[in-house]
Amino acid sequence: MDDNNINLNENNRANHTQNYYEVPYSQEIRREVLYRQKPVVVYILIAINIAMWAVLNLVSLKTGRSYNKLLIDFGAKVNIDILKGEYWRFITPIFLHADITHLIVNCYSLYAVGPIVETIYGRTKFLFIYLTAGFFGSLLSFMFSINPSVGASGAIFGLLGALLYFGIEFPNLFKVYFGRSILITLAINLGYGLINTGIDNLGHIGGLLGGFIASGIVQVRGNRKGKWIVNRTIFIVLIFVVTISGLIYGFNYGNNSVLLKVEELYELDTNQNWEEAASLGEELLKQKLIDKGLNIEVLWLTIKSEAITGNYNKAVEYAKVLVELSPRDGHYMLGIVYYDMGQFELAKEELQKAKRLNAPYSNIDELIRSIEAR
Repeated sequence: MDDNNINLNENNRANHTQNYYEVPYSQEIRREVLYRQKPVVVYILIAINIAMWAVLNLVSLKTGRSYNKLLIDFGAKVNIDILKGEYWRFITPIFLHADITHLIVNCYSLYAVGPIVETIYGRTKFLFIYLTAGFFGSLLSFMFSINPSVGASGAIFGLLGALLYFGIEFPNLFKVYFGRSILITLAINLGYGLINTGIDNLGHIGGLLGGFIASGIVQVRGNRKGKWIVNRTIFIVLIFVVTISGLIYGFNYGNNSVLLKVEELYELDTNQNWEEAASLGEELLKQKLIDKGLNIEVLWLTIKSEAITGNYNKAVEYAKVLVELSPRDGHYMLGIVYYDMGQFELAKEELQKAKRLNAPYSNIDELIRSIEAR
């Protein structure tokens, strides 16, 4: 019996040695990391989101100013304002929401993901990850999209990035507690964002990247031997490189590089400096603007300026380009140009096309009646 006991003990020691980095280690992590402290910051963030929504609605009710305009005033990501020096707009959008549905969805998402991330990383690290992810979401959106945006979703995607980083430090625990569900959640949300034009998917991707890098800086328990990929220095260098290169690109290239000129074009139009407006409009159109909405705006103002200064051939040329981009706007402007040229049958034809496309211009019927009365 003694020999059997000795053999059994030796087998137990062998099994213990083999599983040293799995069973005992996992128990330690569950105690010291997964149940480190109760989450607090996540609920404060949810409260701030709700409070901001309530304040903006109250201000809107008291002043009569539209909620959407108040979003701009209170810090939505607006590229032209960032270009003018309002750099806080990289952070403030994560506390603003477009409507009640947007608010509910993001607060629920934060409630679902936030507590576990805060528990794993601790309160200070969690807040750093959240804010960094929000900044990166706004930065990537600033780089590649000129559309205004608000919402905490970029920062929330950053929390998913934090869980992905957790999987690098503790792959076995990641598989047990998160694993495939996180990857499926990411795939579904990114895929949904790609097929819906109203969603700022760039902000989601930026937030995911920012959350992952920020987690590599603060880390769960620090560097571990044999894992170069969790070297904090790598992530510190990475965050500086990505941030600086992103800001350089955002402020100097892409559609942002022409936004200030478009702003100037609007000022020239307001001040009725038609010749200068036509010249600047032509300059902008030669740059072949990528953003469709921006292109439509520039075409509209250029057509108007060309027609007023008597350059009807150019006005017609640009109006036909506008027809390709936005048929109802293009046919309407082409009708207006033909009307000013005295080519009333062509003007009537174009205006009727615009009417059939439900162009939102109240003077279409009046212009058509005016032509028919001639």
